[in-house]
Amino acid sequence: MAIEDQYQRLIEKFPEAQTVNNLISHLRIHLENNVILDLDYTKYPKRPKINLIKPNGERFTNLDMMVSSLKTWKKKKPTDIVHVLNEVLLLVDSTKASEVLINKDFFQSILALCGDQHPREMLGMLRMEDGVINEFVLPPGSIRGKDVVVFSPSRVPLDASIAGTVHSHPSGNPTPSSDDINVFRKGHIHFIVGYPYNYYTTRCYDQNGNPLSFRLVE
Repeated sequence: MAIEDQYQRLIEKFPEAQTVNNLISHLRIHLENNVILDLDYTKYPKRPKINLIKPNGERFTNLDMMVSSLKTWKKKKPTDIVHVLNEVLLLVDSTKASEVLINKDFFQSILALCGDQHPREMLGMLRMEDGVINEFVLPPGSIRGKDVVVFSPSRVPLDASIAGTVHSHPSGNPTPSSDDINVFRKGHIHFIVGYPYNYYTTRCYDQNGNPLSFRLVE
């Protein structure tokens, strides 16, 4: 499908979209809370560039790691741009939901990892795809001590696919400490898994340490 055809479909679906520099292949859509969705498909059928821009100008890139249609993009068989934007908007909506979704098999692997590291603490970053947490990432520059893992949130690259963190509490108490709250500054979803590392000893919190409900999905 030509760029002109993609533009017509986009305008029909998102009439509020505005062109950038009068280019029909570069659009911006204003979302809630003054967040801007920036779409550049000038090089279509190559993978489009999509950014979410916060009011302070901060850009959350790497959406291609979170949105399946971008992650599996093929130049010879490109996905319809409207479909891609629908996925992005679904992802944005999911981050505002009060219930956190995490892949069931991935959750079990996290529990197993916590058990393997016991009595030492386990810590990692969480990635989200299509609104579901499903991947573990080792924090860059992390330092493993005898009992704990330490890392600096400032060293974590700006990456829209990073939803938050997960770490274990070998003590069994899944309540966040003041140090935990400091770590929570990176991302908006944070899991603490207490010993003996099962569903009932796992808690989820937002960046301020407020409890969030979570649900396991296939």
